[in-house]
Amino acid sequence: MKRILCIAAATITLSTTISFAQDRNDAVRWSQNFYDGTARFSSMGGAFGALGGDFASLSVNPAGIGVYRTAEFSFTPSYLGTNTKSSFTNQSLESRNKSRGDFNCGYVQPFIFRNDNEGLISINFGLGYNTMHDYGYSAFAYNKSSQNSRLDAIRDKMENSWEYFDPAKMESSNRYNNFRAGDWDAVLAWNSKLVREDSVGFYNALNNGDIVDQRRLVETKGRNSELVFSFGGNYANTLYFGLTLGIQDIDYKRQSVYMEDVVHTTEGTDLVWFDYREYFETKGSGVNLKLGLLYRVNDNLRFGLAVHTPTWLNLTDYYKASLQSEFESDTQYYAPDETVWNEFDYKVSTPARYNLSAAYLLSNIGAVSMDYEYVDYSTIKMKDGSESIYEDSFDGENDLIKKEFKGASNIRLGLEVKPVANFAIRAGYAFYGSPYKKSAGGNPTRQIYSFGLGYRIDGFFIDAAYKYLTSKSGLYTVYDGSNTVSEKYITNQFALTFGFRF
Repeated sequence: MKRILCIAAATITLSTTISFAQDRNDAVRWSQNFYDGTARFSSMGGAFGALGGDFASLSVNPAGIGVYRTAEFSFTPSYLGTNTKSSFTNQSLESRNKSRGDFNCGYVQPFIFRNDNEGLISINFGLGYNTMHDYGYSAFAYNKSSQNSRLDAIRDKMENSWEYFDPAKMESSNRYNNFRAGDWDAVLAWNSKLVREDSVGFYNALNNGDIVDQRRLVETKGRNSELVFSFGGNYANTLYFGLTLGIQDIDYKRQSVYMEDVVHTTEGTDLVWFDYREYFETKGSGVNLKLGLLYRVNDNLRFGLAVHTPTWLNLTDYYKASLQSEFESDTQYYAPDETVWNEFDYKVSTPARYNLSAAYLLSNIGAVSMDYEYVDYSTIKMKDGSESIYEDSFDGENDLIKKEFKGASNIRLGLEVKPVANFAIRAGYAFYGSPYKKSAGGNPTRQIYSFGLGYRIDGFFIDAAYKYLTSKSGLYTVYDGSNTVSEKYITNQFALTFGFRF
């Protein structure tokens, strides 16, 4: 007997879903920046727009390069560990840990023209590497005793396009070239005997009343890193200016495994389990410009202003999938059916960013600082990379971007106190707003709490930082009609900066 369920897909799918398509949630992933850099920068929440004098600030406000009076080289290795808690329809809350390493480095060279307070004091140049977004995480979710199956969604898709899913094409030697990559799950299910056809239509290997346990594992890694070339200067020790050319490199990998075990069967059900795996990778690069000003009102008060152009990205997605199943009546082992690699080129224009900042320096005692950043995610643009007849193939996604996304406010706060000469204690906080309207994707915000220490003597300095990051995904579905999944991420990061001034 066929197992036919009516499925209402009412939940919005966010960026961690397991499916292959270049969509608006991928574009958001490439558009969000969670600045990282030196240990001093990290420990003060990244609030350096009006402070300057730190290499990581060149990715926020390039005018910070004008504050330098000596050459500097810094190197920052860091360690990150992420714990992910997943809930699949509020069942079986699980946690998963993932750790990885990273680094940042930079060099600044000033050319001093004069030592008074008039005219052009210096012109400075900088070169280095900063991390904009780390993509590493691992999540496991478990849904026990479900009467809903992914096979229902696959069967319904095939039933709604029965002429398209021609059995002869699905069984041909080049079958995966006959179908869109987004429909490969159906071709895999057909060749793994999970979906068949009779005189009435398509049906799957489960019957009404069958119950399955569902498991889902996703692991991602990679980062969005930025190579920065900066130029700036100091005018009359009052106005500092700067420009940064950012060259971003995106390297993202995701492997997902979805499993169903049949735990209660009705008469005639032969299926024991199936295992569906997807391999997804994105590589690409892009460029942007950042322009900034920093105004020194007096020895204590400073204000900063910076504008970042969109980052114009050229990206390539690579995708393949495999599916394996087992039936009680099988008398021999069958290797899993596997697709070919699919490759797709596309372009993304990320939002412009606007930064306002202020800082108050307490003479030789310390400093307090605040950055405000505005990013309008509804201005993201996607475009086919082939410049062919499919040039407008992302019109639908671009319309959804305008409808579902909104402007977000990011706030960064920093504090530095120097209880004794050459030694500093630091603390920071950062809040990154959600790009989604509440009606579309909930409120997946990100908060970062940080703490650090620093020591400086002669031409050498060493800084240490600890960051505690917490964020959530909101609700999303694993497949059309599935129960919802929510995830909460906690990341602990430790960083150590070694620096030399000469």
